[in-house]
Amino acid sequence: MVFGGHVRAANTVVEDYDSLSRLSSEQLMASGRGYFEQRAAGKSLACFTIVAERFDESMDSKDVRMSIRAINNIGCVYKYFYFDYAQAYENFTRAVDLCENYHYDEFIPVALVNLGDLLNDYGLKYVSQPMADQAMHIFERCMDEAMKGKNWEVLTTAFFNLANQNFDLDLDKFKVIFSSEIAEDAPDLQYVRLQYRGIEHTQQGRYDEALKCFFEQFSVVNARWEPERDTLSTLMSIAHVYKLKNDLQHAVDYLQKALQLSEQYHIDDHSAGICQLLSEYYRLMGNEAQEREYHLRYLEKSETIHSHRLASIGELTYVHELKKEQQRARELAIRQQRQQYVLLMGGFALLVVLVSAVLLWRKNRELMSRNKSLFEKTQQVMRVEEEQQKLRHTTSQSTENRESLILRIQEVLDAPEQICQQDFTVARLAKLVGSNTTYVSQAINEKYGMAFSNVLGTYRVREACRRMNDVEHYGHVTIEAVAMGVGFKSRTAFANAFKRETGLTPSEYLRMASDVPSAAET
Repeated sequence: MVFGGHVRAANTVVEDYDSLSRLSSEQLMASGRGYFEQRAAGKSLACFTIVAERFDESMDSKDVRMSIRAINNIGCVYKYFYFDYAQAYENFTRAVDLCENYHYDEFIPVALVNLGDLLNDYGLKYVSQPMADQAMHIFERCMDEAMKGKNWEVLTTAFFNLANQNFDLDLDKFKVIFSSEIAEDAPDLQYVRLQYRGIEHTQQGRYDEALKCFFEQFSVVNARWEPERDTLSTLMSIAHVYKLKNDLQHAVDYLQKALQLSEQYHIDDHSAGICQLLSEYYRLMGNEAQEREYHLRYLEKSETIHSHRLASIGELTYVHELKKEQQRARELAIRQQRQQYVLLMGGFALLVVLVSAVLLWRKNRELMSRNKSLFEKTQQVMRVEEEQQKLRHTTSQSTENRESLILRIQEVLDAPEQICQQDFTVARLAKLVGSNTTYVSQAINEKYGMAFSNVLGTYRVREACRRMNDVEHYGHVTIEAVAMGVGFKSRTAFANAFKRETGLTPSEYLRMASDVPSAAET
């Protein structure tokens, strides 16, 4: 049955390739856009991929430009449907480079707004200031290019993406959106102008005026692509202002509306973040039950996005098979000439495989020994740290009248319920120890010889080790859930920090902890 399924899938790919390859690039682009609007990601990606693969430097300018647009559209599919930022970034940057190389000036703002939006999303989700700064630079250039080319829709889109939930924005740089040169019927023009005024009032502490601007936005939404994202942004802006007014009940009400809208229109890239905000707001209100509920929903939605990425492999395999059919068609004429060479190389490859297998076996033995040593070392470090923690606690109690800033910082870092919160920052640490961020940062650098983010990562990894050692309570929890539970915002960030601290991957550590349950008891 499995073999038959693969045969049918392969035949489908061949039939699709035969039918799609006969279409013109114009027809493929139109079909790809139609599939995109229908959220048929695999088929949309297939159409754009064929057009992109047709790119050749010898083509006329019309076909070159169509291939560039196809490459840009591939980036959109990867970002909005597969949440694959790496593939999206590769295609957007390639589209920008090709626009510059082939002087496709009118399309540069489009490619730039997509690239800027990608980097801005990454910067917000993973609290990466370098990415946020790079996104700011790209958006500024995008708006300059859009003004030159009078592409008002891209201009308003760029400001919307940049200003969305960015209440610290330097508004003086973007007064261009009030230029009389811009056509008054430009999509979302009135909306982004109200966004500007709302942020301006918020920065000045004029919260009631800010709310008036944001409420007025509901009546002027006229975006041509996913207008519900505008509405979602407005709901979250209103919630933010109510929070600043210390009216947490209204803030929660509007976040609830935002969550309902995101779920109704499957805006999955925002649902998890809204749940995280709701958890935080309920914590501030002292409602522990709701705080836990929305924290769990945040973890579930994060896990769903991860699972969705895995489920998308099926569609990506379809596109991969389609590319393979393209390659087979190109190589059909010379395949017979290569057969003898392949037979000769096959024997050599078999020999290489055998030798490699022996070497790999030896290397695996060495690796297992090394991993065991690293695991035991990590356990020893954790035991020493626990003893030091007890000593610090005792010292801080006996010298209460003269406890130092370092000891207060250490007490907070020893508390998992604080450091495992995903919004835990150096500013929050400073507040908890009754100091300011400058003194706290200096104290951390002097004590540990590293920045706050690295110290925080070290303590979170140690807490993750403790949880993975506790097989009875955490043995059923996924690595992603452990990562989220100790404060990391992505599995990749967790894996990098874990490897840096222990020398092992989380999977290796978890496997060894399961095999040696007594390690947690020694």
